Amino acid sequence: MECLNIKIDEKDEFISRLINQDTSILQFYDYDPNSTKSFEKRMDHLNNGREKEVARVIREYMSDLNLTSEQKRALDALENGAKVVIGGQQAGLFTGPLYTFHKIISMIVKANELEASFHQPVVPVFWIAGEDHDFDEVNHTYVMREREGTLEKVKYHTLEPPETSVSHYYPDKEELQNVLKQYFKMLPETSHSKVLYTQLMEMIELSEKWTDLFKMLIHECFKSKGILLIDAQYDALREIEKPIFHQLIQKRDQVDRAFREMQNQTAQQGLPRMIETDSNTHLFLEADRQRQLLKFDEGVFKLSKSKDNYTAEELYRLIEEEPYRFSNNVVTRPLMQEWLFNTVAFVGGPSEIKYWAELKGVFHLFGIEMPIVLPRMRMTYVTSKARKLLSDYQVSPSKIILDGIDDVKEAFIRAKASDQVLDDIDQMIEQQQKFYTKLKNNMSDSEDNERLLQKNNQIQLHQYRYLKERYLRNIERENEISMRHFTQLTQTLHPMGGLQERIWNPLQLLNQFGMHLFVSSTFPPLRYTFNQIVIQM
Repeated sequence: MECLNIKIDEKDEFISRLINQDTSILQFYDYDPNSTKSFEKRMDHLNNGREKEVARVIREYMSDLNLTSEQKRALDALENGAKVVIGGQQAGLFTGPLYTFHKIISMIVKANELEASFHQPVVPVFWIAGEDHDFDEVNHTYVMREREGTLEKVKYHTLEPPETSVSHYYPDKEELQNVLKQYFKMLPETSHSKVLYTQLMEMIELSEKWTDLFKMLIHECFKSKGILLIDAQYDALREIEKPIFHQLIQKRDQVDRAFREMQNQTAQQGLPRMIETDSNTHLFLEADRQRQLLKFDEGVFKLSKSKDNYTAEELYRLIEEEPYRFSNNVVTRPLMQEWLFNTVAFVGGPSEIKYWAELKGVFHLFGIEMPIVLPRMRMTYVTSKARKLLSDYQVSPSKIILDGIDDVKEAFIRAKASDQVLDDIDQMIEQQQKFYTKLKNNMSDSEDNERLLQKNNQIQLHQYRYLKERYLRNIERENEISMRHFTQLTQTLHPMGGLQERIWNPLQLLNQFGMHLFVSSTFPPLRYTFNQIVIQM
């Protein structure tokens, strides 16, 4: 495998402005992610004193896994005060899009670089967002039929979608296994297929909650790199978080004001509002088997989906007795994460990076600095088939990654067409326009004549354009193999009009190269970069 770092002119300029040290963006963060001094300062930052408790809970959470020596060392280091590089993601079906793995790779790469630079352990921690309840976001994924170049949606179906946190949802194992069978039917069989399929079937059998399969699959793929895992909704973690939940209730008005004031400031700099919420409490409470948003109104805390009301004292009592019923929303989740961990850097996707800009005031309200906020590394994989097609049609991968292949395809068809035929049709269109203008100037300008001329002109122009369109479409049919090649390239490098990592599932690659692809010696060594990484396989 070969690795290339390329720069592409992205449509969304936010990340570019961040890494180019645009002060209008950097003002919303505590640290410049480009500066070595930022990392020096964070590595020297005083610990919060919760590292032993947090390490104990993570050790307990991972006790059902067969830990590697690297993971055991990471747990010991965490317990003894090691700093962390952290990031997280919702528990998608079969881990969801590739960018989940890219976050993990980014965390591991950055942690290793910091260890080497500062000669002290730095631990990568992956935060499973099991508290989220939007099941429609995690119940499906995509598989590419490589021969046809088509993308197929694969979905876990349930008659009653859960409205509780996904960590509290117990899926039907048989249905999960059926979804896996459906997925593998659309993959080409390789030397790794049977082993991978068997491993996944065994994981499903061992799973109880929705997040369990996600946890086991990530562990299996990255355990040799010392990755530590924790579910945000893990009951023992909630026990540690009781004090901060109390403060979030006590300071709910200040939290809401700090968030909205900072959001107004980001909007004044031309940034889009990323967080849309009408909550003024920014916490959820599970009640009636639903995760419901709390809102303070008329002197009490009300739930979004039921008629129950709570006083502050009743919520304090619930926090002490049943903390696992509480969870954070998008405003308070980053704060909770940083309150727990001694973080050097948080690794997030483009949207996460943007909405963190709206939360600086919330962090400061609690006397907490934001860690260094880093964009995850972005990667695109060029399969051997795609690599050959790129060479055959003399197209660069960066061109398709950014723009797709429509203009390349159009140029190919035009090259196969007769210039004389196309010119003759264009001339007929031009002559028709002149003929229409001539008649219009010489006929009386009655309403009937005007309608007659317009209708006739439209019919004639439609026929000429239809002739041109059908002529080009016939060329497409005559070059069916090339058209399929263009489709294959599109769905490999620009699927559904966007980046590969947002659509493809890791299983697509694991099926071809094995479960440990991303940590194997054949996977190219990486350095943390803001550029797009192209991995030629």
